Amino acid sequence: MDALPPDHPRPDREPQMPRAFATGYKAHSGDLMVYGGGVMTLIGVLATVVNGTPVFLLISLVGTAMALYFWPTVDTRRPQLGADVNGIYVARFGILPWDKVADLRFEHHALRTMRLSTLVIVPSVPLAEAIVQPDPVPLAERFASRNARLKKGTIHVPLHPLAMPIDDIEARVTALRAAAS
Repeated sequence: MDALPPDHPRPDREPQMPRAFATGYKAHSGDLMVYGGGVMTLIGVLATVVNGTPVFLLISLVGTAMALYFWPTVDTRRPQLGADVNGIYVARFGILPWDKVADLRFEHHALRTMRLSTLVIVPSVPLAEAIVQPDPVPLAERFASRNARLKKGTIHVPLHPLAMPIDDIEARVTALRAAAS
């Protein structure tokens, strides 16, 4: 049995290329908001039926809107971030080749006992030119929550809601970018 991970240099042979990865949201990361919105919807409908006052339907509308907005956080099968030797994938943006990435850094912050980390990607050209394969986004998801944000031409990807440990993401992204250079 091989005790060393596949991307670790082995004394008896050449080091292998770093492994590609893709990661989605953690399981149950959005359950509270989605199912809480569903409960608000039910409470609003029941209050409307019992009281006969349509004002309570506003609670239902808020609950439904909240559940629909946070629905993508429940989908753990769809990757939100990925990378290989060709480039980095960010959900709703697409694939950005390594040669179009001017700067890549990890920002770490602590909020009490929570460790919050963000991957900051600065493209070397305008983002529309840098993306080689845009990620198609269905119309319903265009108005829903997203993991990555675009701020002044820079992509910010929060890493704490993702399933893969932050240290693993940082190590793999750094190794893949170095291997591509």
